[in-house]
Amino acid sequence: MRSPLAPLSGAVGSLLDRSRDHFEAVRPRSGAVAAGLVLLVTLATVAGVFALGAAFDATIDREVTVDNPDRPPETTCEAFGDDDSVFAEQCDRPERVDVDVGEELRDATGDYAAYAAFGVPIWWGIFALVLHGGARLAGGSGSLGDSLAIAAWAIVPEVLRLTAGLAAIWRALATTTVDGATVEAIANEVVAAIGTVRVPLLAASAVVIAVQWAIVTGGLEATHDLDRGTAGTVAGVLAALGFLLAAV
Repeated sequence: MRSPLAPLSGAVGSLLDRSRDHFEAVRPRSGAVAAGLVLLVTLATVAGVFALGAAFDATIDREVTVDNPDRPPETTCEAFGDDDSVFAEQCDRPERVDVDVGEELRDATGDYAAYAAFGVPIWWGIFALVLHGGARLAGGSGSLGDSLAIAAWAIVPEVLRLTAGLAAIWRALATTTVDGATVEAIANEVVAAIGTVRVPLLAASAVVIAVQWAIVTGGLEATHDLDRGTAGTVAGVLAALGFLLAAV
């Protein structure tokens, strides 16, 4: 009697065959391809940071009154505000100003663009080293360059996770009424709104990690000369760690 899981098993096997064949085909030019893929993911991630800032600006229409960051502390103004010092003009500025919270969050988010620009290549390198170590422990014979190529292809689906995350966060913020009286209160409301899409984001992560598992399994099979079961196990351990990180 045919197993009801046979169609699924056949589909997975076909996917892994395609992944293996792909890595066998691109192996001669894997270095240049890997560099291009990492650059693509880096640019997409930086763009995602700015898109998140745009989401804050577009969905949060709220002004609050805060201490003027361009005015010296009151003790400084009391001591030097009446003198012909550099503080005199600054102390004439109002103590409190109104700020647009959406714009403030947009600007604060933009400050993380540099972290994204450097973080993606660093993460790629760490991922490749862990992958290479796992392949070696499993008896693989491929080079570090092969592992770097596999890792580069494996991080490409992260663009899908990023896109899904941005869409979910944008929708959550657009359907939430933000009416806090302070920046801290509004920040708590934003965090609570984003928390409502945790399950969809986790589901998107599961799909992306499953795709990455197939990519890594095929890559290890093609370039590290591992049998499919061993390659799938190594990729499965990494996938499990990735899902745990996503769930935290």
